[in-house]
Amino acid sequence: MTYYGYISAPASNRADWIETCMVLDNDTGDPIDLSVASITMTVINSKRNPNAYMNSGYYGRYDPGVIILRGSTGTGEIVVVDLGTFQWHFTAAQMNSLPQGEYSIGIRLTQDDQTMQLVIGALSVMEGIDCQ
Repeated sequence: MTYYGYISAPASNRADWIETCMVLDNDTGDPIDLSVASITMTVINSKRNPNAYMNSGYYGRYDPGVIILRGSTGTGEIVVVDLGTFQWHFTAAQMNSLPQGEYSIGIRLTQDDQTMQLVIGALSVMEGIDCQ
């Protein structure tokens, strides 16, 4: 089952963004073994242009395909930390490239020749404050 909604509390664009997610079997409630899974995350700009009517009959993204932030188990931003549990970590330097605003986020898991969309949601990024 895919989770739809906001991802945690708003993130700061001047701090590390670290979150943990648990994946459970819908039928049994048991954690799923993710030790051989490939997990990817993509964060894109979610601005929409209400005047752009696409050929497919819906209002599309203003800049489709513009990836703002990307991570995976293959590149090290996402790690499996326990049975059924993974964590992502983006540094303050990576987060600093995100202006304050709302972004669309997707997380996919591939395991045993099956791909699941774990998350389709939104991430709010706040302008960090540092008076030092």
